[in-house]
Amino acid sequence: MKRKNNSTLDEIIREQMNDPEFARAWEETEIEDQVKRLLIQERMNEGLTQKELAEKSGIPQSNISRIENGSAVPTLKTLDALAKGIGKKLKISFD
Repeated sequence: MKRKNNSTLDEIIREQMNDPEFARAWEETEIEDQVKRLLIQERMNEGLTQKELAEKSGIPQSNISRIENGSAVPTLKTLDALAKGIGKKLKISFD
């Protein structure tokens, strides 16, 4: 599929969502993607490296790396420790 160079990621995803197989795969991994993006965003907002977050949270840097690159899914206990390490409180809601 040919795309314009100025297409945004959101536009590309919307386009791909027309493919049922892509849409199904996207939905299956959406929550994990949200978690890793939020972790990266909040860590960077606080100016922390993975190593610094590891020291503050007690979660090994290698585990943080795996969560951020999508090769591991954190437990709620791990997410809570990471949130505290960032200086935040973990909140979970159903919308």
